[in-house]
Amino acid sequence: MRRWLKRITPDRSLLEKHWCLKHFTAVLLDRQCWTFNRSSVTRSFSLGLFIAFIPPTPLPVHLVTCTLLGICFRLNLPVLFATVFVSNPFTWLPQVAGSLWVGAKLLGLDLMPFLHAVSHRTFWAELSVLWAPLLLGALVLGLIAAACGYVLAQAVWRARVVYQLRRRRARSGNRGAALG
Repeated sequence: MRRWLKRITPDRSLLEKHWCLKHFTAVLLDRQCWTFNRSSVTRSFSLGLFIAFIPPTPLPVHLVTCTLLGICFRLNLPVLFATVFVSNPFTWLPQVAGSLWVGAKLLGLDLMPFLHAVSHRTFWAELSVLWAPLLLGALVLGLIAAACGYVLAQAVWRARVVYQLRRRRARSGNRGAALG
């Protein structure tokens, strides 16, 4: 997995030469932000899933948040950026609907009368009713996704290490049998 991640990650020297990154090379190209170890990758995957549940906005809030938190906590930036793209235009509708539903249930709100009464002309005026359940639901779902993602990433990493060890032992056992 590490080789595959390194293969798809842009080369450090290319990033150093990129015109828009020249002023940030000392911070952005910190070796810790590009290291593929279990701790960095699993924490990055978890934080990326949490950030992915930020409600969609026209501004690149997800990418800015990834960059700032990734550099601040010295996480693996390629994994963080790749994970945050779980939130994309194809997943926004279920994500927002799920966040609204969870937030409304937690706040004890019934959104059905609101959804039936809203029309094309009054949607933007009555949008303020949806912000509280949307943000609360996004926070709760983001925390759940981050926790599940952390456990999943740890399990996958551990399973991959066990697989590699068994394969290595089987190869060394075959070599010993061939020599003996």
